[in-house]
Amino acid sequence: MKSSWDVYLEQQLRKPKVKEAFEEESRLLNIGIALAQERKRKGLTQEEVARKIGTSAPQVSRTEHRPGNANVQTLMRYADAVGMTLNMRLVAKR
Repeated sequence: MKSSWDVYLEQQLRKPKVKEAFEEESRLLNIGIALAQERKRKGLTQEEVARKIGTSAPQVSRTEHRPGNANVQTLMRYADAVGMTLNMRLVAKR
């Protein structure tokens, strides 16, 4: 049985603009999730990553939770600190 939230979300995602915004936010959040997962996999704390990239632990936390607010250089430095590469591409709209 679907929860009331699932039903509501399903209804909202039928609206093209809502679906587009939801998908965009999901893509951004996935960046933060991937960074945090790799940091944890490597056994690093937010403080250790912060020292590697020259920032504070609270800023690392903000980058993990709201990567859309971070600049590209911060995301690149964070990715490098945990052994990843930020790979961005521009794709023409259909």
